[in-house]
Amino acid sequence: MEYRRLLALTALGGWLGCIGNIGTPSPEGEHAGSGLPLAAAPMHRLNRSEYRNTLRDLLGTGLDPAADFPADDISLGFDNIASILTVSPLQVELYEQAARELAVEALTIPANAATQHFEAEALTGTVGSATGSAWNLFSNGEVSSQVTLDGDGDYVIRARVWGQQAGPDVVKAAISVDAQVVGNFDVASDQNAPEVITANATLTGGTKTVSVAFLNDYYQAPADRNLYVDWIEVEGPLGVTGQNPIREKIVFCDPVDPTCRHDILSGFAAQAWRRPVTEEELGRLEALVQKAIGQGDTIEKGLELAVTGILLAPQFIYRPELDDDPTSEFPHDLDDYELASRLSYFLWSSMPDQELFDAASLGELQDAAGLRATVDRMLADPKAGALVDNFAGQWLLVRALEDHVPDYATYPTYDDTLRDSLREEMRLYFTEFLQGNVPLNKILTAEFTYVNDRLAEHYGLPLPGTGELQRVDLQGSPERFGLLTMGSLLTVTSYPNRTSPVKRGVWILEKLLCDGPPPPPPGVEGLKPEETPTGSLRERLEAHRSDPKCAVCHQIMDPLGFGLEHYDGIGAYRTEDVGGFPIDSKGEYFDKGSFDGAQQMADFVQQDPRFATCLVEKLFTYALGRDVESEDIPHLQFISEQLSASGYMMPELIKLLVTSEPFRMRRGTKEEVTP
Repeated sequence: MEYRRLLALTALGGWLGCIGNIGTPSPEGEHAGSGLPLAAAPMHRLNRSEYRNTLRDLLGTGLDPAADFPADDISLGFDNIASILTVSPLQVELYEQAARELAVEALTIPANAATQHFEAEALTGTVGSATGSAWNLFSNGEVSSQVTLDGDGDYVIRARVWGQQAGPDVVKAAISVDAQVVGNFDVASDQNAPEVITANATLTGGTKTVSVAFLNDYYQAPADRNLYVDWIEVEGPLGVTGQNPIREKIVFCDPVDPTCRHDILSGFAAQAWRRPVTEEELGRLEALVQKAIGQGDTIEKGLELAVTGILLAPQFIYRPELDDDPTSEFPHDLDDYELASRLSYFLWSSMPDQELFDAASLGELQDAAGLRATVDRMLADPKAGALVDNFAGQWLLVRALEDHVPDYATYPTYDDTLRDSLREEMRLYFTEFLQGNVPLNKILTAEFTYVNDRLAEHYGLPLPGTGELQRVDLQGSPERFGLLTMGSLLTVTSYPNRTSPVKRGVWILEKLLCDGPPPPPPGVEGLKPEETPTGSLRERLEAHRSDPKCAVCHQIMDPLGFGLEHYDGIGAYRTEDVGGFPIDSKGEYFDKGSFDGAQQMADFVQQDPRFATCLVEKLFTYALGRDVESEDIPHLQFISEQLSASGYMMPELIKLLVTSEPFRMRRGTKEEVTP
C-alpha cells in the first residue's frame, strides 16, 4: 500500500504540472502572423485505440489492457474528440492496474530452461520401497516428486526405468503430471540394460506432482513382474533463452549504477512521454527507486515501480500541450515534440517513431517543406492503416458493421464471410484515395472496387476466381460504382429487416454535406411496421411525411435515401422491395434538379460545393480532435481552395492540413485553470 501511495503522489505531481499549463477552448484569439483567428484546444487523452497502439510501439507487448477499458464516447462522429475523453475513477484504477502489469512484463528476467533431477530412492511411493539405487514398484502404484516449474511452456519429463519381466506381457508404465497421464510406455528392458522413457507436456508454471506409475502387476510364484525407477527428470520450459526483448529495449546497462539508472529512466520516460524529460521529473522517478531500496527491496523492484509511474503519469495517458502562460490568448507555435505527437496520432493513432523524434530534435518539423516530406514518409508506413481504420472506419461507418446483425429470415445469405468481405472492400477502396491513386472528388463515382468470389456473387459481378479481394473495373456494371453502392455502407444504414431511406439520407447529409437535418419535433412517432405491407416503403414514408410536423425533416432527407432504394438491407441490387412492390428511386436534389437512381443522385452530391468542403471539415475534426470553430473557417476555406487547385488528392489535403496554423499552433485562454 505504501508503494501505491507513493505512485499516486508521483503521478499527481505530473497531473498538476499539466493542468497548470494547458489552455481550454475559448471563442476568441488571433494569430499574430496571419491576422486570422485561432481557436484554443483542450488537452487530449489517448482513446483506447491510441493507448493500445502506443503500448505496441513503445513496448512491443502482447498484453491488451485497453480491451477492459470502458468504451470511448463518440462526438462529431469520432471517438478521439478531446472534450469528451474524460477520465472516471474506474479508468484511473484500470490505468494503474495496466501500468503495474506492463511494468512486470517489461522488466521480468526469464530463467533459462532448467533440468530438475530426482533420484527415485530418495522419493516416496504409494507402494514399494527403495532398493539399492532405485525404487521398486512391486505392485500397481506410483513413485512421485513435487517440482516447481518456472513458468508456462513446453516441458520434457524423463524417467530411467527397467522391468522385472514375468508373465505374457512386458512391464507397462505411465508418466503423469498432477494425476493427468502424459505418456504410456511398454518397458521391455531389464536391469542389465535400463531405458529412459520420455513424455512431452505443455504445462503452466507453479508446483506440480510428477509421477511414474506401474500399471500391470503380475505374480505367479515364482514369477513376479515389477517396475524399477532409477530417477525422474523434468526439463523446461523449452525454447526459453533467458532474454526479454522488452526489457532489453529499456534496460541497456546495469541499473545498480546511478548514472546508468538515470539514463534508463530518462530514455524510457522520454519515449513514453514523447518529449525530453526534466531533472525534476527524473527526481520523482528516482524517488520511487530509492523508496523500494529503503524498504529492503531490490533495485529491480525500484525500477519496476519507476516504469509503473511512467506509464501511470498523465504525460503518457494524455497528450499535453503546455503553455508558459496558460491565460495568454497570444498564439504560439507548438514545440517540435508536441507537433510530432499531433502528426503521429493523426496519421498513425500512435506515438512518434524514432525518425519522427529525431526530426523534432533537429527542428525539421517547423519548416513546411520538412512537414510535407515527413507526411510522405508516414503515409508510406503500414501504420498509416490506422487512418483507414479510425478515420474512414468511423466516417464511413465501417466499424459499425461489426455490431450490425441483419435478420436471417430476411437476408439468409448474410454471414461472417460476407461481412468480412464488405469491411475489407471499403478499407481497400479508401486506401486508394489515401495513397493518392484516385482524386477525392471521384470517391462517390469511381468505376472500380475490390471483390472476391463471395462478394462478386453478392453484387452480381463476374467472379474473379479467388477468395482474396481483387481490384475490378466496374465499367459496364451501372448498378455498382463508387462509395454509395458499397454493401458495408448500405448495410449499416439499414434496419435489420428492411432498408431505411431516412437513415441513408441522414448519413449523406451529415457525413458528405455536413448539413444534417434538424432534430424531430417532440411527440412525432416513427414509421410503424406492417406485417403485410400495403404499399412500397416509399409510399408509406410519403404518407408519413404528409403530416406537416414530419414533412419539415423528411422532405430534406428522404429523397436522398430514395435514390438508394434499389439496394436492399445488405447492399444487394433489387428491382422490388420486400413486399414485392416496384422500386421508385426518383427524387429531387434540393433545388438543383431531379434524379432517377443512385448514379444521378451521386453526381449531384459530388458536384455540390458543400461536398468538398465537408471532406476537409471531417478530416480537420479528426486530425485536431475537436469541433470546427468560427475561427477555423478562413483556414478551412483556404485549404479547400488549395485542394481544388491541386487536383483533390488526399495526400495533398493532409499536407495542407498539417501545415495550417490551426494544426501547428495553439493558444491559452483568459479563463484561469485551477488544479
